[in-house]
Amino acid sequence: MPVARLRPISRHIAAVDLHDRFQVAAFLVRHEGGLALVDAGFPGWQYAILTAAESLPQPNRITHIILTNADADHIGGASGVAAHTGATILSSSAERPFIEGQSLASSARGILSRIARQLNQWFVRRRVPPTHVSATLEEGDQVCGLRVLAVPGHSPGQIALAHDEDGVLLCADAFFNVDGRAGHDPVPGMTWDRAAARRSLERIASLGFRDLVPSHGPALLGDGPDRIRRFLDSAG
Repeated sequence: MPVARLRPISRHIAAVDLHDRFQVAAFLVRHEGGLALVDAGFPGWQYAILTAAESLPQPNRITHIILTNADADHIGGASGVAAHTGATILSSSAERPFIEGQSLASSARGILSRIARQLNQWFVRRRVPPTHVSATLEEGDQVCGLRVLAVPGHSPGQIALAHDEDGVLLCADAFFNVDGRAGHDPVPGMTWDRAAARRSLERIASLGFRDLVPSHGPALLGDGPDRIRRFLDSAG
């Protein structure tokens, strides 16, 4: 089990850093009724997340779990946290079937993506405990002070979450900031549709948020859109 490290992002948001490889993080977002958990790490990581939540000032019960995409490092601990806290599990309607077990391989765009997604399904995704989404979210919905934005590409129904009061955008896997490089997933083939992923990055860069927070690697604070545009220009 990893040891969680809390990393403040803004007034209402803290990252729970869980793993060195690809710098996996979940996020605790304070709202008036307690905490929302955005993503839940790999299977078994629920204990570290619960310990991190309990270290925060009350009310610190996790009331909602918002899953941004169906990858194992985002949903693995969700059912465990929900069993302990009674939290409601939410996702986009487009991502729900993949969270609940359907493989992304069959619908992936391109042979490399289909192979990478199938290997991931066999060796990683199958270890995730059954996860049931209680309710779904759509573009523009508001939950726990967060506004839902559709950012498909890494997966068909991936969402980002905007905290308008704090001026922060939680970007999920729309981009990675690993080893100081902002860009697409560093694992070849794991991006479901690269053209859609590029369009989502262009959208993120145009939204007006200066502080962009990926699920992998340090937040881009102050210069997020500029960093994204530089990557898009270099990628052609």
